[in-house]
Amino acid sequence: MNLQVFPLETHWECDYFELEPDLYEFATTESAVSLATWRFDARRVENWAAWLHRTFTLSATEDCVRYHLLIDSAPPGTRIFVNEREVVTYAIGDDDAPFDMDITDSVALGENKLGLRVACDAGGYFSGVRLAVLPCA
Repeated sequence: MNLQVFPLETHWECDYFELEPDLYEFATTESAVSLATWRFDARRVENWAAWLHRTFTLSATEDCVRYHLLIDSAPPGTRIFVNEREVVTYAIGDDDAPFDMDITDSVALGENKLGLRVACDAGGYFSGVRLAVLPCA
């Protein structure tokens, strides 16, 4: 089986929300056509976070496979969720990029959801977000 890589850079949606419980308010969902060009809305300067999310579909394979989420770069402190379960908080540093995590136990055949939670003061940008399908060792 050859390595298969599925890009996950496009077709995202973004919801902004306030972090204080007494200020809690969702804004209208916005389209985030590409993670590479997405930037935090500068009008939301304090106590805000962005929830970027998209779905992807996995089909059955004849081979035993593992699914790895690969990210070349992300804003510091990005929290990564697969099917509404947090899998890691992404920390930026020389040893942290690129990010590679086995998410096989978090995905299922059919539709899956990937979510990225970014704080307003995170800075940085996303690049190289993709899913690799690897043969089992």
